[in-house]
Amino acid sequence: VLGLTSMGSTFCSVRSLRYVIYPIQVLAKSCKPVPVMLIGALMGKRYDLRKYINVAMIVSGVALFMGGGDKKGKSGGGHEEEKTASSQLIGIVLLFISLCFDGGTGAYEDKLMSVHSVQPFDLMYNIQLGKTILAGVSLLVLNQVHVFVQMCADMGFLLVALGLSGALGQVFIFVTIS
Repeated sequence: VLGLTSMGSTFCSVRSLRYVIYPIQVLAKSCKPVPVMLIGALMGKRYDLRKYINVAMIVSGVALFMGGGDKKGKSGGGHEEEKTASSQLIGIVLLFISLCFDGGTGAYEDKLMSVHSVQPFDLMYNIQLGKTILAGVSLLVLNQVHVFVQMCADMGFLLVALGLSGALGQVFIFVTIS
């Protein structure tokens, strides 16, 4: 389940970049604690007032930053502005879906670690294993194995370096959190 929600979050987040610029994606993803807390509360977790205040401050800061700026520089583009607005709406919807997946992932991770005493590295390993299985099945179902093999042949070293740096980054995050 966590592999699916994690992969769904990544897919929607990356896909949203077709419609919104990267800074918008980063700002939206910085509101990740909101769905994590909402879904956690639905799963029975209680948060102290300080946590609510911290999240409210983060969201307020993001809202102020996104709402600010000089709007005078925009000239009447007519149809092009409508297209941009509708494209951005699609991107924002994809970011919202990504945040919902993040909320489910974070809340379920918290529950597994607290209720079932799952260790962080075991959790990380099993989530990545689930994502790998899902990606492999997707390659088979979508008949894209040959594309994957070709990409590995063309960019093998870079893919290995990217995978190792990502894994090392996750290890640093888990060590910092615990």
